[in-house]
Amino acid sequence: MLDERVTNCAANLVSASYCLTYFNAPVLSNYYLQTPMYRFLWLRSFHRPVLLTLRGSASGATLHTQVLDKFPVFQTQIIFYPDSLSADAALGARAYARRNYERTMVDPAFHAQMAASKRRAVLVKEADTTIVLTPLQYQAFEGLLHQARFWQLPSCQPSPGLLDGASWLLEAHLAVGYHMVERASPPADDPFRRACEYLIELSSVRAEERY
Repeated sequence: MLDERVTNCAANLVSASYCLTYFNAPVLSNYYLQTPMYRFLWLRSFHRPVLLTLRGSASGATLHTQVLDKFPVFQTQIIFYPDSLSADAALGARAYARRNYERTMVDPAFHAQMAASKRRAVLVKEADTTIVLTPLQYQAFEGLLHQARFWQLPSCQPSPGLLDGASWLLEAHLAVGYHMVERASPPADDPFRRACEYLIELSSVRAEERY
């Protein structure tokens, strides 16, 4: 039986919200912040998280790129202490557990891995860029959203069989309202993906791997 958090996308949205706090990104769904914004959060299984924020203005727009140096999750790895095995465990199993424990406890690579996994994610300063877009570029992006019927798309489209891949989450924060669409590894010909990729192509992360 599938976890309800998968079928209603709650797990993905919790992960996205968690990442956004590390980007110091404001909540866009509560009330209008007096600036039209589109925000694209790109979470890939094997690459660093990316956040692209497009802010509109009367003269054009700006596109702000931010990158975290790691996915902001604190990993836990369990190494069984030999005496924690059940009373009826075989002598061979106990001997193996003790050797494995002693070997792991003196392994510098293991300790380095644990230290890295428990370190807080931070913004990559050299990847933080802001570029100015022309009114035509801003209009082109909104045209792609129109072609994708973005405002009519359901926010959630569960992909319970997809274990690895990428979450493509786009938020629209305008005076007329707020809408969010999240998709797991959308196909290359998907109009929604093409709109998101337009922002990627304009940004400083255009060479990053896409999936």
